[in-house]
Amino acid sequence: MNIALQEEVVRFTRKVAEHGFVASFDGNLSLRSSEGIYITATRTLKSDATTSDICLIDLDGNLLEGERKPSSETLMHLLIYRERPDVMGVVHTHAPYATAFASARQPLDAAVFPEVILDIGPVPLAEYATPSTEDVPNSLKPAIAWANGILLANHGLVCMGGSLAEAFFRTEKLEHAAKTLIAAQTLGGAVPLKRCEVDYLYETHQTFKRRGVLMDCESLDHPSCRTSDDREKLVCHPSDKNCREEFISKTAHAVLKRLKG
Repeated sequence: MNIALQEEVVRFTRKVAEHGFVASFDGNLSLRSSEGIYITATRTLKSDATTSDICLIDLDGNLLEGERKPSSETLMHLLIYRERPDVMGVVHTHAPYATAFASARQPLDAAVFPEVILDIGPVPLAEYATPSTEDVPNSLKPAIAWANGILLANHGLVCMGGSLAEAFFRTEKLEHAAKTLIAAQTLGGAVPLKRCEVDYLYETHQTFKRRGVLMDCESLDHPSCRTSDDREKLVCHPSDKNCREEFISKTAHAVLKRLKG
């Protein structure tokens, strides 16, 4: 096995424990490589993981190297890798706030946080499936083609990424979002962005991405960056000509300003 890849899996395995996303033996992580799939072994104490806790398997689940039995959720990881060639890392945790949503059987699909909208997208809820059985990967099938994060009813969360690091960061971001949404309930609940604001967000992001320019909310004087009272006055739809013209004008201004500055 490649020791560097083993160590990478170990590093993020310990991180999920350090961040409180798992308890004791909970959860599992994997990384795809040209050699096969590096995956945590079953009954791995995440906080004390070492390279001896990492197995190498093929896409059929056969053990190629390692002395331990691969994770009991190996079938879930394998399905993701088979169905998603773009995925190179998978992180399954029982992060408390995200799992609270999963236990309440509520998806994290409201358009509330720009960062989640852009980096992850809607997070659907998979039907309940008995852990460690083939029912778990089967429950993911309706969403596996497009979702970057999926809540497992009464179980936990699984995140995918173009690297193991990205899968971990998405886990971290979703857990933070879930925690914030629960806190917002004490204030009457979070207010989702309007459809126009979401469309504007996507288009602005793509404009900056094409130009290699990063942006933040302060870059644009758009209603989505104003107060909630101002947003309530906004009457704007994706097909609205004035909305489109405002988008083009302000995006061009912001891009030029950022390039010059």
